[in-house]
Amino acid sequence: MSAGDSRSNADQPEERKALEDFVLDNAELELLETLLDQFNIFEAIGAVRQELRHSDFLAFLLDPQQSHGLGDTFAKKLLQRVLLAYESASLPISPIDLDVWSFDHVLVLREWRDIDILMVDEDQTHQLVVIIENKIDSTEGTDQLKRYYERVQQDYPGWKTVGIYLTPEGDVPSNENYLPVSYGLICELVEAITESRASSLGEEVRILMDHYTRMLRRHIVSESEIDELCRRIYQKHRRALDLIYERRPDRQAAIHNFLQELINQTPGLILDHSTKGKIRFTIQEWEDVPTLLVAEGWTASNRILLFEFDNSPNSLKLKLVIGPGPKETRQRLFDIAHGNKPLFKPEKTLYKYWNKIFDRPFLTKKSYEIDDEDKIQEAIDSNWNKFLEHDLPKIREAIKD
Repeated sequence: MSAGDSRSNADQPEERKALEDFVLDNAELELLETLLDQFNIFEAIGAVRQELRHSDFLAFLLDPQQSHGLGDTFAKKLLQRVLLAYESASLPISPIDLDVWSFDHVLVLREWRDIDILMVDEDQTHQLVVIIENKIDSTEGTDQLKRYYERVQQDYPGWKTVGIYLTPEGDVPSNENYLPVSYGLICELVEAITESRASSLGEEVRILMDHYTRMLRRHIVSESEIDELCRRIYQKHRRALDLIYERRPDRQAAIHNFLQELINQTPGLILDHSTKGKIRFTIQEWEDVPTLLVAEGWTASNRILLFEFDNSPNSLKLKLVIGPGPKETRQRLFDIAHGNKPLFKPEKTLYKYWNKIFDRPFLTKKSYEIDDEDKIQEAIDSNWNKFLEHDLPKIREAIKD
């Protein structure tokens, strides 16, 4: 018997005990199952991760002519919250403008020239168009946002135009004319309106909005009650869950693990806070620069500049992102990026919180049609080596200078 076989047999009783403790007399697991077992309209019709269904429901809430009884409340408050979050950006309207406007006659269009949601305010004093591009599990197509923006400008020349890029975590869009918005903001807004208008909302509409926010918090939005419960269960039953997780086929998780290994095995790189969908890291020499350790409200490391793998179910991209922090530091990094094109691909506007300044695709949608996991890892490894050999040295030199 080999030493490995001996260790495997010795571990089996402990592994069995860990699994038994997890399954038997687990009050937190029972609570989690209770929460997940609650009936939800959106889960029942299979709309949880269907972008079309999310867009349908959001268009329903945005349209003042619909039967929800909200009038223009949702449309106005959504735009106000988005504009407030990006006050430093150059925008055609302000939250104050919206406060005195009426959106009662706004047109809300679905799939107008392939755009998910288009809001058109034809009031002669407003002449406003809002583009909403919605992504749940998919990512942008090539120049997709740019093409949509140009189509709107062609059909509505001279009008005020606002682009919104809606994703679960508020991903940075590829086009500077769009503002990143997370589903967390949508969830908070629907909850706030449901509470403030509880006495005037019809019962059916109130239930529908309540079911929508519960579904978002269960499946789309992070930091929910279910997230906290899952963390507690994981901390208490880590070994059992690790055993189960190790045996669960999950390509996104496998890619996450592989990327973490690549980062940890590369000298001079430091892994930062990561999730299955976001794997972040920095380089050692940036740790000696105090102005790069002043982020506000991003990760616990306080790093303002981080590389970030966007690991979605059907694409993998590596980005370099300027996070929230002192405006002077953010502006300096933004200027460096603009001064070193085409290595960097910065947006035209320095947003208040996040700015993507570098973008390298690792896997495309076509790559995920391959069933061979070894070939997937080979493709990642090949792009990783190209990044280390060509892009990273130039990025380090630009930031160093």
